[in-house]
Amino acid sequence: MTQEKRISFSWDKSSYQGYVEKEYENAYLVVVSDPSPDMEEKYTNRMVISKKDCKTTD
Repeated sequence: MTQEKRISFSWDKSSYQGYVEKEYENAYLVVVSDPSPDMEEKYTNRMVISKKDCKTTD
């Protein structure tokens, strides 16, 4: 079993946290921990975020 990589990122002028489901060359597929209602409706709690926009959390 692998350790989940936790990250934080900014989207739509708000900060969010989540964990990496899949890693790509320049981006992550992130499962958002506490999504906004808009994010939940449009993206079903999963978003592809550029690695440049992410910070690793512990």
